Amino acid sequence: MKRNVFLILLMSVVLSGFFISWNQSSYDEIEEVLKKADFYRGGQVPGVTWSLTVENIEKGEIKNEIGLLVEAASSTSQQFVLITFLEPRKYVGQKLLVRDNNMWFIRKGLRNPVPISSRQRLTGSASNADVATANYFKDYEIVSYEEEEYEGVPCWLLTLEAKNNLVSYPKVLYRITKAENYGIHARYYGKSDKLIKEAAFEYENTVVYDQKEYSYLSKVVISDRINKEDKTYLNVSPAKFVRFNNSKFQKDRLLD
Repeated sequence: MKRNVFLILLMSVVLSGFFISWNQSSYDEIEEVLKKADFYRGGQVPGVTWSLTVENIEKGEIKNEIGLLVEAASSTSQQFVLITFLEPRKYVGQKLLVRDNNMWFIRKGLRNPVPISSRQRLTGSASNADVATANYFKDYEIVSYEEEEYEGVPCWLLTLEAKNNLVSYPKVLYRITKAENYGIHARYYGKSDKLIKEAAFEYENTVVYDQKEYSYLSKVVISDRINKEDKTYLNVSPAKFVRFNNSKFQKDRLLD
């Protein structure tokens, strides 16, 4: 009898170890899925640049169209993004700089870059920059994941929670396709766990990176869930991969 009890306990320990290893392995695989999803949106590469046409809709009507140049560099631990306004003429010279979880703004007439607060980052161009920035692997912890179908596509649904309070959105629900690892849909929540924005991502551009061809981000549709008639369309040109000098992303260079 004692021997049987011992065998049962031994089997329980072995099985427990098996399930712990299996769960850890699965979690590691999901982390890789998240890193790949970042890559298809400009993250996890030494340097990338593209242009954007941004169409802002307020109360169901077109408010403005803005042309932007985006230059970004990232790794698993850092994210730098410089956004330069190209058109219309009244916006020319304006810039946004993102260094990890800090953001600054500059325009003609200002002597020094202006830091953008967490509250300001939830609206306008700063908000669009946060949604478009792709380093979720660095900024968020995967707290849960499950399989589901979204609009008929098998996906992973990841619940992401911010690693610190400097990130604009404390929680993100992120859908990533199982077949390609494209991030196709995200929901962004505020501090009160209130849904603030949703974003849908499309991948119709083609790029070559490290001698391999990939489909790449081509469009983002951002829906405001508080002002429900407001939307932003980001149409993305094919990306080009480059290596930037780190000085490009220094705050004092914004005045150049």
